[in-house]
Amino acid sequence: MEILEFSLFVLFPAALAIFALGASYRLFRYVFLYRKGVYIHRDSSFAFKIKSLVLSFLRPTSFNLRTKPMEFVFGFMLMHAIGLIPLIFLLAQHIAYIEAIIPFYGLLWPLAIPISPITGALTVTSPVGVKQVETLWGPLTIVLNGDFLAIFAILGATYKSFAKIYERFKGHKNVRIGDLLIWPLLLAVLITGWLAAHHTPSGDIVWYRTMLGLHIAFAALFVAVWPFTKFFHFLWGYWYGKLHEWYDMAIKRGV
Repeated sequence: MEILEFSLFVLFPAALAIFALGASYRLFRYVFLYRKGVYIHRDSSFAFKIKSLVLSFLRPTSFNLRTKPMEFVFGFMLMHAIGLIPLIFLLAQHIAYIEAIIPFYGLLWPLAIPISPITGALTVTSPVGVKQVETLWGPLTIVLNGDFLAIFAILGATYKSFAKIYERFKGHKNVRIGDLLIWPLLLAVLITGWLAAHHTPSGDIVWYRTMLGLHIAFAALFVAVWPFTKFFHFLWGYWYGKLHEWYDMAIKRGV
């Protein structure tokens, strides 16, 4: 069994199972093991509740911008907002793969971004055949393309990798082993994905399948480790935490 088949049919399903168990454990802790404080309910207006909801999500961003500008630029802006999110969810090859598993995901095809800025018209080989796609981006694909976005994601992941190693070296106790592992894994996912997409350094089909297999293998390892690191907040901790904070403070306490 070659590495591509092993990654697709053995490693990735196992990683999803581990992810489901880890995510369930984290969810259980979030929902059932948090400390319930004593509070006095105060009535508040609907406008106040909406304002508090928005501010609950904006405060940590504003705080990081003021206190950790490098973390904000490389961690949030370059890696998350500009790099990873559009690459994961809108890169044409990813849409093709996800659509084969979740058919309605194909609704995002008009928003698909190409690997390179050569053209806004896409020809994508998916697990269910070859698709001709005309995206909405047109000339914007000069910047909305996999190559351009990957640069920002790789810069962000590289910064985070070295930052965590430095913090660990300095004796910061909040840096766990999982935090040292997750960022190099993400970097490996990005680099092998770029190499596979561009058939680099060889256009040979065997090399392509090997590199694609490594890309999926690193992604599987990333998914398996993800729930056991602080990076999991990107998926759940941040969103649930802020909604819970808003509910606890604005709805229950009215402050």
